[in-house]
Amino acid sequence: MSWCTSWRVLLLVFLTACATGGMGGSGTGFGRRDDRQFVGSFADVRAVAVSRRYVFTATHSGIGVYDRLFNAWQPPLTRDNGFTDIQITAIAGDPVEDAVWYGVPGGLVAYRPQTEQLQRTIIAGVPDFIAFDQATLGAVLVRAGGEWTRVSRTGLATPVARPPAPGSLVLPKSLNDVYAQFPALRSPQSLFARDQRADRALRSYSIISGSISPERTSEVWLGTNGDGLYKVDPTFQQATPLRFGPLESGIGALALAADGVWAAGLGTSPVRAGLSFASNNLQQWRWIDGTIAVPLLGVRAQAMTVRAQRAWIGTDRGLVRVTLDASEAVAAWTTLDGLPDERVYAVAAIGDGVWAGTARGLVWVSDSSDTRDRRTRGIGARLLDNTSIYALQAVGDTLWIGTSGGLVALQGAGAPAGISALSTGTISRPLGTDPALRRAIRALAWSDSVLLAATDDGVLRLTPRTPSEPMRVPELDVRLVGQVSRLAMDDRTIWLAGTDGLLVVPRNGGAPRVLRVPADLPGPVTDVVASRDWLWVGTPMGIVRLRRMADGGLP
Repeated sequence: MSWCTSWRVLLLVFLTACATGGMGGSGTGFGRRDDRQFVGSFADVRAVAVSRRYVFTATHSGIGVYDRLFNAWQPPLTRDNGFTDIQITAIAGDPVEDAVWYGVPGGLVAYRPQTEQLQRTIIAGVPDFIAFDQATLGAVLVRAGGEWTRVSRTGLATPVARPPAPGSLVLPKSLNDVYAQFPALRSPQSLFARDQRADRALRSYSIISGSISPERTSEVWLGTNGDGLYKVDPTFQQATPLRFGPLESGIGALALAADGVWAAGLGTSPVRAGLSFASNNLQQWRWIDGTIAVPLLGVRAQAMTVRAQRAWIGTDRGLVRVTLDASEAVAAWTTLDGLPDERVYAVAAIGDGVWAGTARGLVWVSDSSDTRDRRTRGIGARLLDNTSIYALQAVGDTLWIGTSGGLVALQGAGAPAGISALSTGTISRPLGTDPALRRAIRALAWSDSVLLAATDDGVLRLTPRTPSEPMRVPELDVRLVGQVSRLAMDDRTIWLAGTDGLLVVPRNGGAPRVLRVPADLPGPVTDVVASRDWLWVGTPMGIVRLRRMADGGLP
């Protein structure tokens, strides 16, 4: 054995030892994998591979793992636990063990979901084909640049002198194999027509990948370029969508649901955009597209609230309302309808409508506009003209408003339908001499008679029901999170979010904790919401779900 070969073998052994083993918390400081889950968009399925138990979907966000035995999604392989953004050039499901093998420029990677084991092997060139030795099924054969390499299941690579005979290989099933066996699937329009809605654009998502289950030739898996993974029965021409992840990876705003969370996108996807629902266990996903009249592609969500089966979304192109029942109706308001500005930074649902804070003032929009005066479309009171409204927090019949000129309160904002705050409400400033009350208020949060207001250089604590001088909260150091984006609070915890991370402060006096970018979070925090058991964090790369402990903290 030459010195060069010896060095290569030693390096491969070292890399295998480093890369093999359970990933646990993935180096993020969390113990169990379920304590922290990161999910990007898995709507654009570039490749599909099937093993004895799992279906693997290769996307730009990582590799999705669907358990065929339990009909459930497993935690995906993402950048958090070893997946890189390098393009996947070949992929194959293992016929012997429940694993997937995929090639990237300069290497071959094996992933075993049951043990969360990731194994990397250096391969010269760019792998373009992966197969298995039919005689033993104990080795993987990889072709890169016209040269073949045999890779053992422990990751040891050995060059192959001559190409293997085609009859000696077990080949992974591809989309071409699907079409060869089931020619009718070349025209799959009938499979997807059942879900077509009259107010939506005609479905234009193409089938771009596919495979066949190794032990069930009538079980086909198809990947699309925007509609996720489908399980198909070609005999009866039935397709079942198996959606996973939000419509687009970039998350602009979040809002809690009874059993999960709603997410609105950043408008960065060129393929698809809209509203996404994720259940607490990350098994049920629902996607709501924009309509022909209100397309949401390229629309950036900046704030969202959900009330009475209505999602109100503040975007950079106006105010959007999405009905969350079976109709999935979408309506929008812009400057043509009376908004002071199409840049809506904050929303607060009260009664039968919503207050919308824009870049040039505050406006009331009634939810009954569908049946009342169609000239105004429900646009009511307009206040604080030419003032940027960054945050809104409803407390009883008072609306606290974070503006570019400081903190103000609108009394009577929760009056009955037909609100006319110009005549029934009064605008006032809170008591206090702290100059921060006159600075731009970026975020607001309310819980247990306490109101928090975040500025660019600090957080103020107010007690509106017992007026007193506002107090600075030294534990909430905005320098730790960069530019402030959100502030949230419940009876156990306070969260301060920004471009550099998330600050978690227990209200019982415990030690604060900082989740930093990119070590703990994949990107800047765009929004954060909390239920009793889960903390949901929105980022430009996807959703992060964190388990909460009994005291409200994180593991």
